[in-house]
Amino acid sequence: MDHNVIDYIIRMDLVSKKIAVEVKIMLLYFPTKFDENEWTVILIIIFNILLFRFLPKRLPKEITPLIVLLSISFPQIIDHTIGAAPHNYYDITDSKKLELFDILLYAGYPAFGYLFVYVFDWFHFEKIKLILYFITWSVFAAMFEFCLVKLHVYQYNGWKLIFSIPIYLIVLSITYLFYQFAISYNQKNHN
Repeated sequence: MDHNVIDYIIRMDLVSKKIAVEVKIMLLYFPTKFDENEWTVILIIIFNILLFRFLPKRLPKEITPLIVLLSISFPQIIDHTIGAAPHNYYDITDSKKLELFDILLYAGYPAFGYLFVYVFDWFHFEKIKLILYFITWSVFAAMFEFCLVKLHVYQYNGWKLIFSIPIYLIVLSITYLFYQFAISYNQKNHN
């Protein structure tokens, strides 16, 4: 047999073993017990499905998926910066390991961003009413987060609920600016 073929086979074997090790490292764990936090995640996902299924369509069809993706992206970025090592200010669900329901929870976030934009689009708040709208949504989000803490969806490790308010204000501001940009861009391209 040619030495190049043997070298290739050895390299492929090493590559396949490396891939197997990497896949094993990224394994999602199932919950050790199925309790209120898993049920909460399931109910949040069902709420999202019902919301997107039955709420009258108000936003342009090109913008809705962008708002959904943005609403999933923010929690992922935050969870992987302040919710993970080296900071690890909080855990999601029961385990410090990555569980299936940690990932499924991301399917629950789109309703928050979508409803924020949906209600704004309905009322078109301006000036002081817009500021009050942001504050109201931030307080609502913090109250919902408080419920999720009580239901053990989030486990704080030094995090305080009050820290979430400015994060919600920033996230909602970026969502608002993104929505304004998307609407403007969409209108410009349809005219």
